[in-house]
Amino acid sequence: MLRVAKTTTGSQWGDPIAAEVGDRVAFLFYFHNGVPNTEAHDTTLRVDLPTFETNQIKAISWLWSRETQPIKDTVVNGQIIGNSGATINLPTNGRIEYVPGSTKLFTYDTGSQVVRALPDGIANEGVNIGDIQGCWPYSGYVTFLADIMGKANVVIDKHVAKPHNEDWQESVNAVPGEEVVYKLALRNEGNLTAKNVTVIDRLPTNTALVSGSVKLWNNANPNGVTVPDTIGTTGISIPDMAPAGPGVTYVTYKVKISPNLTQNWVLVNVAAVYLNGVEQDRDDAKVYVQVNIGLLIDKKIVTSTGVVETTTVKMLDKITYQIVVKNTGNVPVNNVYVRDVLPQFVSYVPGSTTVDGVKASDQIISESGLLIGTIAAGGQGVIRLEGFVYGCPPAGNYQLLNTAYARADGVTQISDTALATVDASAPPIPKVIN
Repeated sequence: MLRVAKTTTGSQWGDPIAAEVGDRVAFLFYFHNGVPNTEAHDTTLRVDLPTFETNQIKAISWLWSRETQPIKDTVVNGQIIGNSGATINLPTNGRIEYVPGSTKLFTYDTGSQVVRALPDGIANEGVNIGDIQGCWPYSGYVTFLADIMGKANVVIDKHVAKPHNEDWQESVNAVPGEEVVYKLALRNEGNLTAKNVTVIDRLPTNTALVSGSVKLWNNANPNGVTVPDTIGTTGISIPDMAPAGPGVTYVTYKVKISPNLTQNWVLVNVAAVYLNGVEQDRDDAKVYVQVNIGLLIDKKIVTSTGVVETTTVKMLDKITYQIVVKNTGNVPVNNVYVRDVLPQFVSYVPGSTTVDGVKASDQIISESGLLIGTIAAGGQGVIRLEGFVYGCPPAGNYQLLNTAYARADGVTQISDTALATVDASAPPIPKVIN
């Protein structure tokens, strides 16, 4: 016959009993050889404790000797007078674990109680209590202790949004150079307090943590508190989390996307939560980075009245050309080359090229063109060069069409033109001299 009790003061042996995760319980196993003038040799007791989590722990006892088969119930004259099981009802799921070194034997055949420690094994293969003679004086008890165990079960949910936007999503669209903010929601869905919790988010390539942006939000810090920038390295230490505790613990932080991406990119960001260094759960959020590479060229002529697309000039005039190359995309454009092809009857003025007001080489008129480098997203480069009208164009209003070209990494060659019209005619006829 098996009974159980909590080890707290005032508890009574019973079946079933109510307990909670964290309680220690004691089991009482009664044994008795009811056949007088016999001896049960190598009497062995065993109690099967469930190895799985449940809210109703049912322990089953077994008793046997060399002379008898294993029995689960107390039987007298063919009648069951005591059940072998003991049940512990819990409000939540838990598991039970035997306390090593806790098994004891209580005997009374000497006329007084004798207590003797027994080896472990009652919850496994069984424990041998020796030979038991028949009749009441030789009956006794075996007791042992067990702990009702639970576990902390920390889970994580990850979302992403644009800064100053509470519309948290599994994924967002962004552009190079933009910032996004991540939110990690942590909950303890177990029945034990979660201690030594750490959360880590190893940021993907082409991203960087915004310094000072990591914050912890919980009941103690409803407005958030800044924590070290270790979310992507050693992680953030989370305060103890009560089981099914009120509220949720949040960690938020900003990440800046590299401005130098040259193609569309998907940033898959995975965060994981650890309990005592063992990963418990993970979740990800995605950022779809949309790259737009664009280059615009605008060719004009600088005059005394402004910058124009067309103008008129005279023979031997000096023409100042202006080329504006603008980055219309959302990423830097690298290795920008500009080339200018002067029309016939316009000669380049050596040393006249400037880039953003700074003198540059005369490569602008070469076949390869002038390298002006990288233009940031939304930026531009302004190139000016000079030529003078020479030679003998055909008579009349001759059109001097000037073409400028630009190319860059990932951008095919583009061009634009500016037009100067020269009056190619004989000079005015002088008046008749009297």
